[in-house]
Amino acid sequence: MTDERIAAVNQYNGFNLATGIRITDWQDGLGVVTLTPAAEHTNPAGVVHGGAMMGMLDVALALTGSYEEAPLALMPGLTLSLNTQFIAVASIDGGMLTARATKTGGGRNVFFSEGQITDSAGRLIATATGVFKRGRQPAP
Repeated sequence: MTDERIAAVNQYNGFNLATGIRITDWQDGLGVVTLTPAAEHTNPAGVVHGGAMMGMLDVALALTGSYEEAPLALMPGLTLSLNTQFIAVASIDGGMLTARATKTGGGRNVFFSEGQITDSAGRLIATATGVFKRGRQPAP
């Protein structure tokens, strides 16, 4: 069953929509986003810009500790700290990139996450760890 709340977040006219980052799975303790890299995602060396991949990791990790059951809104967490390690370059020819993250700990308001990006062949591209503040529900 598809969670229509994820579709609503994907349609929000903000950073994710502008960059092509798409949330594909959001559950308690899990966040998965994808990006199909195009020319606008590359740097002058012709490979996917590190900032694009950091954006993917930031979004995926921020999801892991902010899931709420319906009918509450889905609100991503706020980044307090993000540490990224680049393992390999990603290219347009490598196909879709997937960032998969899991919650590793935390309390009621602050949580910790880790994640990684792989290309369509399953090759590890980057890893990250981060500290996030839980997303707040919108005012009624």
